[in-house]
Amino acid sequence: MKKLYIFTALIVVLFTACTKRDYIPPVQVNPYDWMRSHDEGVVTYVDYYTGNYIVETYEGYSVIESWGSYTPREYDREYAYFGNRGVQKVYNRNGDYFTDVRVVESWLSLSDAFYVIDGLAAAR
Repeated sequence: MKKLYIFTALIVVLFTACTKRDYIPPVQVNPYDWMRSHDEGVVTYVDYYTGNYIVETYEGYSVIESWGSYTPREYDREYAYFGNRGVQKVYNRNGDYFTDVRVVESWLSLSDAFYVIDGLAAAR
C-alpha cells in the first residue's frame, strides 16, 4: 500500500510538471517615461452616456472615443499622441491608469469638437 501512495505521488508530480503553460511577464511601463514621450492633454468635456470626450492639447482640441473600461473625469490630465488618429493607449495621470481609446478627430476648435462629438452620439 505504501508503494501505491509513493507511485501515485510520483505520477501526480510528473503530470503537473509536464503541463505546457506560456509565461508572459506583465509589461511594466514607467508612467514618467510615458509622460515625457507623449503629448499632454486636459479633458475638457465628457459625455458620460456614450463615453466620448474632448481633450484640449497645445494644437487644439481632440475628440476621443473611449474603448477601455474607464471614462475620465473633466480636468483629468491624459498623455497620448492626440495628433494621430486611430486606436492607442492613453495614460490618465489623475487616475493612474492606462486605457485604450480611439482618437476620432484632432486639431479642432472647441465648437468643431462639439459638432463631432454630437455626431458620434447620434450614430449610436
